[in-house]
Amino acid sequence: MMIKNILNKIIEQIKYYLVYRGNKVKYLRSMGVRIGEHCQILNHPHNYGSEPWLIEIGNKVTITYGVFFLTHDASSRLFRESIPDSSPFGNRFGAIRVQDNCFIGVNSIILPGVSIGPNSIIGAGSVVVKDVPSNSVVAGVPARMISSLEDYIKKYEARMIPINATNREDLRKELTQYFWGEVR
Repeated sequence: MMIKNILNKIIEQIKYYLVYRGNKVKYLRSMGVRIGEHCQILNHPHNYGSEPWLIEIGNKVTITYGVFFLTHDASSRLFRESIPDSSPFGNRFGAIRVQDNCFIGVNSIILPGVSIGPNSIIGAGSVVVKDVPSNSVVAGVPARMISSLEDYIKKYEARMIPINATNREDLRKELTQYFWGEVR
């Protein structure tokens, strides 16, 4: 069984790198994830769980590094044999829906049955256990409402650093001058 699992992982890596040439969106779509247009997918394809076909991502969504999607509750492994008519796969699943124009921060976890409304931000390291209303910013464990998107934008604007750079080299010069008083 262990060798079979290792071989399956190797085959998936080969498919990802050779067949889909490292294109995460195409690879995830082949696994059943519905993904809209103009998305930035930075996390690894294995972070979409064992039921990727239960995940739907809208347009203009950014999913950062380390984000995990869990579409099932596997805790029943401890007791499912004692429940009549229990499936060997478990019996608690939930679809995950991320609607248009959302940002999901680094190392967040999205649990089964959650819908994230359009124009929402999930703060880094959050565990999202319930639906997120549209136009909102949530963060924490468990994730809770921090502010409306409108209020967040006002706070963001108040802390903005003026940037004139049009390339990474100039950005480095501007930011090191701003923060350290010298170009590094």
